[in-house]
Amino acid sequence: MKNQILPLGIKNRTKTELPALIALEAIGQPWFNEDHRCDLMSIALVAQLMAEKESDIHVASGELITLLGSDELIMEQLEPLVVMINTWLQKQPNGRVQTAINMLLGVAPKKAPKRAHG
Repeated sequence: MKNQILPLGIKNRTKTELPALIALEAIGQPWFNEDHRCDLMSIALVAQLMAEKESDIHVASGELITLLGSDELIMEQLEPLVVMINTWLQKQPNGRVQTAINMLLGVAPKKAPKRAHG
């Protein structure tokens, strides 16, 4: 079976999709917290960084970021964007997603170890 990338490099789809889906369900509930907003924002930021400018995913991630900046979150507005972005991220190569995550976290790319000559 071919490996598929998941946000933040998680290899298990249930673990990747579940935080975003739980966050969607939490909107408007008394148990909603900023961790849920962060789960949604993380997929938007990674997708925006990876997607070609002006592509559907780039536009959708920008819309999601804007909506998540609002005090009032409306699930009906967020859900189609989250589903679209999450589905797209699932199909991206692991290396591209990890590179985007590292860029967002300010982590320098790992250099290949030097080979000994002798």
